[in-house]
Amino acid sequence: YNITLIMKKIIAILVFVVIGTGVAQAQAPKLGPIVKSEAASLTADALIQKLNLSEQQVATVTKIMGAFSTMRSKVSSSAKTPEQKAKALTDINEREQLNLKNVLDEGQYAQYLELAKGLTKQ
Repeated sequence: YNITLIMKKIIAILVFVVIGTGVAQAQAPKLGPIVKSEAASLTADALIQKLNLSEQQVATVTKIMGAFSTMRSKVSSSAKTPEQKAKALTDINEREQLNLKNVLDEGQYAQYLELAKGLTKQ
């Protein structure tokens, strides 16, 4: 894996989430401090807005994204080599997607994949 490409994708995703949810977050009711990670919270807010999630899905998706965001932060700040970090981050992202697939219905998951694909093209 090319670590530079992976890091660019991660940065592109974070930029999209921060910019893309600014307006939506101002209009959405606050859910409260469900997760510690601001980035995970913003991503969860974006999914809630775009995928029309039920209350139970909101709680589960927020919990999943918070947990995986914490894992990504730990890997990013670890003493691993760039190659090890890239592999670990790829594994974490794949597990997160599998967890989300189990929570979202078929249409929501397809829409989620389209949103994710759009982010990684930047």
